[in-house]
Amino acid sequence: MPTLTLTQTMPSLAHTHPLTHTTHTQTHTLTHYAVVKTPAILRLPQELLDDILADLEHADLVSLALVSRGANALVIPRHTEYRILRTRHLLPAVWAHLARRADLARGIREVHITSRGDRGASDRVPRALVDRTDEKLATKGNGTDLAAMEEKRIENMCTALKHMRRLHTFTWAWEVDPAAPPTVLPGHEDRVLAVLAAKPTLRHLGLAGMFGLYAPGVAYDPESKGYPLWGFQNLTSISLRGDAWIKPGNAPHLKRMLGRSSGLEYIELPMEFSTLAECKFPSLKRLNLFLQAGGSRSIDPCFVRFLNDHPTVEDLSWLPLGPVYLSPQTLPSLRRLRTNVQVVSMLECPELECLDIYQLDPATLVELRNLQGGSVRKVKLHAFGDLAAMYELAALFPDLTWLSMPSRYGHFSLEDWLDLLPRFTKLEVFRGQGLWAAVTLNMQRMHGVIMQLVQLCPHLRQLDHSGHNQVRGDWNRITIIREGPEGENVRYKIDRPPARRWFDALEGAFD
Repeated sequence: MPTLTLTQTMPSLAHTHPLTHTTHTQTHTLTHYAVVKTPAILRLPQELLDDILADLEHADLVSLALVSRGANALVIPRHTEYRILRTRHLLPAVWAHLARRADLARGIREVHITSRGDRGASDRVPRALVDRTDEKLATKGNGTDLAAMEEKRIENMCTALKHMRRLHTFTWAWEVDPAAPPTVLPGHEDRVLAVLAAKPTLRHLGLAGMFGLYAPGVAYDPESKGYPLWGFQNLTSISLRGDAWIKPGNAPHLKRMLGRSSGLEYIELPMEFSTLAECKFPSLKRLNLFLQAGGSRSIDPCFVRFLNDHPTVEDLSWLPLGPVYLSPQTLPSLRRLRTNVQVVSMLECPELECLDIYQLDPATLVELRNLQGGSVRKVKLHAFGDLAAMYELAALFPDLTWLSMPSRYGHFSLEDWLDLLPRFTKLEVFRGQGLWAAVTLNMQRMHGVIMQLVQLCPHLRQLDHSGHNQVRGDWNRITIIREGPEGENVRYKIDRPPARRWFDALEGAFD
């Protein structure tokens, strides 16, 4: 039976009943119709409906909103705006709103806070339901007293975080110049982290900046209770960037905290924290070790031992400070790797798919016999080399689908590029600016080259554009769209580079 709208029902009733009787009949008929035709789930009490919808992810919410007008009104914006909170601003009114509206805040899964200058990802904040009441609560008291306003903001922030019963991800990046702590008072940082430490649902934690600088060392805090971060447990992902994590006095605290999260699958920590080698994580899959301030070669053996103890690692980013030795059987599960030539030349990784090797050129890659005939699909080259080496590379790695060459302009001509790229017969993505240097950034010629490559590389779906996105700090993308039964209709569009992601060990190297 087709769905009838209100405007469809009323005229038919008006033609069959007198005016004095029409109002009654309309009311009776429409009420009956609504009861019969409204889906049973939408007739549940509002509180129960909200509790059910709070379990749905954003994609499922959008699908539900398309079912009917009733579902749409129920979902948007009450739930769609309350799954991810990402902001570069202080947002006192929004935090007051979330503190006051526990029914809305409880659906939030992710909170990402960053400094105003960090535009690596777009803001996502609730807007439609924030009202004047929330603005008044945000400035309650002396509106000119900035300290009091900040105290109120932190209070609302803590209350809102307590309401978020499904919160599983929290990141806070405060990398500013000149360097500054993330909060006005250390006690504010403590209060926020204490609320997060008490949340049993939290699984992914990221902190970057001047956090924890005031945390007492182990000599003054032998039980690791002087800083709330040490109380976190049951995490599956952790990312810590900052000077606090390389202080020798904090190493026992950090080791103790990591020990309470033995199920960690992702770790991003400074190499200066060599005590990590004493920890064991049976489920570890992704590891990013970086140099925070500086270190000596003596820390390299610690991480060699750590890698030997963790054969489950699939993604690894690690540049040792000096020569190291790894057994060929180390890291048998490795799939994505960012390191130097020495490390990759020692490994026998049958599942290795992605390579980002420091200073790698085509000739060096060709000489890495342990990789030939393997499963390598994505390669990032750091030097051009000559055409002969590139031709050999295409022959030795016929299954490459993703290739990146230096962003700077190269010495290949347009004819060289049009001869080279089709030799990678399965190429889907090509990164680099050398192609556009060959046409001297002439937009008309660039259009012609794109259409030529579409014909020569039947699987090609993305290229770097010549325009650099200053906000995202990367090149824009040319996305190729093939339509029709045989993909005979081809067009392309320009997209901005993807947003920065947390908990990516390769830091977007293969986007």
